[in-house]
Order: sequence, then C-alpha cells, then structure tokens
Amino acid sequence: MTKAISQIMFEQANLRIEGPHRRWLVARHPVGPITEADFHYVEDIVPVPPPGKYLARIVWLGIDPKQRLLMNATPRNVELVPLFSPLFSYGVGEVMLSNHPKFQPGDIVWDIFGWQSHALMDGTGHYVNNPFGTRKVKPEYGPISTALGVLGNGGLTAYFSVLRELNPKAGETMLVSSAAGNVGSIAGQIGKIFGCRVIGLTSTDEKCRAVIEDFGYDDCINYKTAPDLAAAIRKAAPKGIDVYYDNVGGPIAEAAASVLNPGGRVTIVGIVGNYNAVTNGKAWTWPAHQVKSQFIYHDYHAEFDDGLAQLAAWIKDGRIRYREDVIDGFEKAPAALIGLLNGGNIGKRIVRVAPNPDGIA
Repeated sequence: MTKAISQIMFEQANLRIEGPHRRWLVARHPVGPITEADFHYVEDIVPVPPPGKYLARIVWLGIDPKQRLLMNATPRNVELVPLFSPLFSYGVGEVMLSNHPKFQPGDIVWDIFGWQSHALMDGTGHYVNNPFGTRKVKPEYGPISTALGVLGNGGLTAYFSVLRELNPKAGETMLVSSAAGNVGSIAGQIGKIFGCRVIGLTSTDEKCRAVIEDFGYDDCINYKTAPDLAAAIRKAAPKGIDVYYDNVGGPIAEAAASVLNPGGRVTIVGIVGNYNAVTNGKAWTWPAHQVKSQFIYHDYHAEFDDGLAQLAAWIKDGRIRYREDVIDGFEKAPAALIGLLNGGNIGKRIVRVAPNPDGIA
C-alpha cells in the first residue's frame, strides 16, 4: 500500500499522525447573525513542511468577536477571509516537524493558525492581523491556553489601551462595557490596580456576580434589566465617569457618554453590538471615521514582552484574576463563535482542539 509523504516523514521523525487535517472553512459571506451553515467542514492529509516552514499541531484556538467581521464580503480595518479558506483565529500549538531555522519540534507557539487542526507556517505572521510573526509561548508564565487570553491579545489589548490611552488615576471612576468578557474583565482589574473605582456593564445577573466576585469590580449594572441605563450609571457613579472603556458602542456607549465628566477619557476597543447588524441590506462594517479612532494593540508590539511580563507578575501576585470558557472539541468551533456573539461567555472563550503536550499545563 502506498504511503503518503507526510506519513513517511512522521515515521522517520518517530511521530504519530494524530488523525486527519481537519478544517472549518468560510462557506459564504453572511449578512446578519451567523449560523453553522456559513461554515464547511473538510478533512484531508496532514501536510508536510517545505523548506522555510514548520508544521504545528493546534492545541487551542481562540474565539473572538472580531472573527465575525472577518467573514464579511467587504470588511473595513480587518482582512477579508476568502471563501473556502479557514477562518482566521489566534491559536496555540506544538511544533511537530520543522524546516525552519527558528523553530524546533516541541516548541510551543502562538500565531494566526486559523480554524484547523494542523498548520504550515513560515513564522512571518500576517501583515494585518499579526505583523510581528510567530511567538514562542512561555509555559513558565502560566497554562499555555492563557496565551490566547490574559497573556495574549486580550490581555495586551487591555494593558495598553488602559495604560497608554486612558491613563487612569487614583480616585477616578472607570466604567467598562462588556465587563465580563475577555478584554473587559482584565481592563477593569488594571483600573483597580491604579486606584480607580470600577463599575462594569454586563448583560446578565450571573455576569454581574462574576464581575464583582471574580474580577473585583466595585459595582455592576445589568444593562438589559435597567429601564434607564444612563440613570443607573448616574446612581452607581454619582460624581460621574472619568474613564470609559468602550467594547460595544451603540446605545450603551451613548448612555455612558451622557455621564462622562468634562475632560473624561474614552477608548474605543470594539463595537461588538454591531458585528451581526445589517445596514441597508449589507453586513455592518466599521464606519471610516471610527477606523481611525479604534484602538489597535499591534501599535505597541515593540513593548509586548514587557506587557506580558507585567501581566504575568500581576497574575502571580493575585492582582489579576481570569476565567477561561473552554469548549471541548474542534467540531464545536462554529457553535462556540455563535454563542460568543450571543453573549454566552464569561472570560476568554477558547476551543480545545487536542490535548496539551506531555508535561505542559
């Protein structure tokens, strides 16, 4: 029986091929809320790395609201995912075979691997979504899954947007929307570290409990049950809001703006409330004037190592706590994204694709 080239190379490297190469492809450009019919599942042979590339076995995939925008036919400020290509996704994986001088089998790596079980990578990253290239994960900082959340793009987004753009000061009042999510939960805790009184906005009472009990916020408002959100914010912050961390945009941001003190600061990190929206029969995309004002964490990539070291130190000291919303099974990736966009997560939603490497948490 003829063997595939990949099988021969794996045998020569004393490695076992762990199943087929599984992928979720974008089947169509949706308008409005996404469904599982917008994706197509395929299996084929695990690929072999040519010169200059390495093969990674994906262990964890990150699920992020931004992925919804990547599926649009005409996105703005994000890169279009071609039809019948894997949806872009940050991931953590293990190098299995390498023809790349910088990566060796056994390395734990982070990059945009996409929705697939294995990925061939050249280490250069992606010119829009990851211009700094493949990064080696430091297991000494914490479980490798945290490289997708508190010690990944979410944590770095919170760190640089709060410290570089909002510059919180002791005694100020900080309001955070989507406070139970990956970025918001961390942003509020950083505000607390710098002496702010922090109020969260979430969509359920359960999330409000998590925001206060798990993430240490001072107060929380369920915006879905508040008959007058601006009035509820004024009651929680009788002296007004000095700093607003905007993850959602829309009416929630308008209510927050009405309570913002003169000279107050705002950072626009996301407009998640619009990601499934339809405007004039087309999928919503970033307005041109907001693209220029949106926070982009890539702008601070030269400082990533320092940011990760500080976040890891705060976690070790107990000053930052995090939660991971783990979905088991690669086959559940579409449902995981749909649920995230419907507000079904607390903390960072991640998909477990395969077991961690032996001896690594």
